[in-house]
Amino acid sequence: MPSLEELNRMKPEKRRAEYAAMRARCPCPTCPTYTECAKEREEKMFCIYGMTPDCIVRELKCICKKCPVHAELGFRGMRYCTRGAEKRTASRRF
Repeated sequence: MPSLEELNRMKPEKRRAEYAAMRARCPCPTCPTYTECAKEREEKMFCIYGMTPDCIVRELKCICKKCPVHAELGFRGMRYCTRGAEKRTASRRF
């Protein structure tokens, strides 16, 4: 899997294909924090796209550290659905 920097340098069609492959492996919908609202909006990959605007407001058990996308991209944070994408949360402690 390419790094975020490599993804950003890809042509748009190749980047879309990579993101689609990552979305297929994304376990966000199995997380206890995930809600019906997020499911209806098909929100996933919060580690890349950032937090949901209003679907998830309570933090329950987080499964980010078990995510294959999280591991493959070398991410270290957690609770992206409520706190924002990796780049935004990198300086915070969890």
